[in-house]
Amino acid sequence: MANNKSKWKPDDSFHDLIKGEFKGVLRVKNSLEELGVVLGDKIVTSRDSFMPDLQKKLRRDTMPEGFEQWQLPIILGVNSRPVMMFITVGQPNTEVPEHKHANDSVFRVVISGSIIHGGVELTPGDWVYIPKGQTYSFKTGSLGGAVMHMYNGV
Repeated sequence: MANNKSKWKPDDSFHDLIKGEFKGVLRVKNSLEELGVVLGDKIVTSRDSFMPDLQKKLRRDTMPEGFEQWQLPIILGVNSRPVMMFITVGQPNTEVPEHKHANDSVFRVVISGSIIHGGVELTPGDWVYIPKGQTYSFKTGSLGGAVMHMYNGV
């Protein structure tokens, strides 16, 4: 469900604790279990046969209009505060309104198209790091843009 730009707020609830486990970690575990997928110690790729179904399950519906996002099924650093990763794809010339993440730093890597942050157009391979608590926004370029991003409370 897309939200009105003026009312949109980021959903950082994936780092909420539910019975001692992070909500985003539980979301991945439950989705894998529902599909009967065990990742274990094998190499996994985005092209594995179960990924389209898993991607649907891990889609987030809390993005501003013109954007779609899904959580990746890989969790890093699960000890005290896991790193959770997401892919966000934006239609051309769409904007993520100014916001901040109070408890998480964000590392974004442009994987296709472009995003514009602080008047600078970032293209594939470029990245931006946003420390927790810093207010920011970005806009996709004229061809749209896709970013992979990681959240962590560092």
